[in-house]
Amino acid sequence: MDKNILVIGSNSELARNTIKELKNKNYKIYATSRRIGMIEENVSEFHLDVTSEYDFIYLKERFSAIKFDTIINFAGIAIASAVEELEETELKKQLDVNLFGLLRIIKHFCPFLKENGKLINISSMASYGVFPFLSPYELSKASADILLNSYSIENNVKVVSIRPGAVATKFWENSIELNQNNFNNTSEKYKKEKEFLVQNAEYNSLKANNPFLVAKKIASIVELKNPRSVYNIGIDAKIAKLSRFVPQDILNKLIKTILKIRLHKNQNGKSNK
Repeated sequence: MDKNILVIGSNSELARNTIKELKNKNYKIYATSRRIGMIEENVSEFHLDVTSEYDFIYLKERFSAIKFDTIINFAGIAIASAVEELEETELKKQLDVNLFGLLRIIKHFCPFLKENGKLINISSMASYGVFPFLSPYELSKASADILLNSYSIENNVKVVSIRPGAVATKFWENSIELNQNNFNNTSEKYKKEKEFLVQNAEYNSLKANNPFLVAKKIASIVELKNPRSVYNIGIDAKIAKLSRFVPQDILNKLIKTILKIRLHKNQNGKSNK
């Protein structure tokens, strides 16, 4: 019997690298994205915008005769803003993709999982909520993890939240472009923080965790019959996990101190150029 896998958000670099790994493991791969024609040969591609209910209804009909061993959701965006300057429309945009997109996947596609199938959501170390000025992104990832876990308990379906640290892909470059209006409208009060966010995103695009190694880990998790519910990938993700064991007041002071040091270092680096 064919082993079928559905990959959502397949045009991301991390998804494409994972697909390459899975193609060597005897899976028949179905891939959805907003832009098709960008991935490996011998992969069945379908258009899907995870914010479009119509797209889900259309594909639900196309998938009605298929039973999936695994569904993996890579779709996601990252909105950055200080809370007091965050526009409601930007928060809604963030949640529509990362949270409601997952809900639509559960409602429309998870009924096609095999009896022992699993749903894997690519979350983030951001779900631990320790990064200021990324609260929209953190909120969406933490909420998605709660939704995923509740779905598992309610329906006895195996779910996995994969929480990588920063990965060296174009996700961060794309995030700079996505947040350009937010950055342009940032007040003088947060100018240093904005400059740091942009620089850090540029750094992550080049120097963060190796996307090939992260994809290989994701593919290995797909192969497991009984994977854990949560995987933290990368040293930075494992450090972020430790924040759950620190009292909130102490944690906040620590984050403020680290941010102050990094902002100072960033300003000195600019002045020395």
